[in-house]
Amino acid sequence: MKFYFTYGSSGMAYKGGWTEVEAPSRATAMQAFSAFHRSVNGMTACPDIYTEEAFRKTGMLDGGNFGAKTREKITITREFF
Repeated sequence: MKFYFTYGSSGMAYKGGWTEVEAPSRATAMQAFSAFHRSVNGMTACPDIYTEEAFRKTGMLDGGNFGAKTREKITITREFF
């Protein structure tokens, strides 16, 4: 599953755009995001978190967010041997 962590216009790791996190659940995606971006006052360091379906409906994939698009991708993978 893909989750999109968006950024605001100031005071965050990036100005605009989003981080795409590929993980098996929202909870795991939040943990992965938090591993790279410290929480602010106990809150995830982004204004909104979207599922892929909800994010597509926002129009940001095409139009961007505050003039920016994908800033980084975080992927969780597990391999069995």
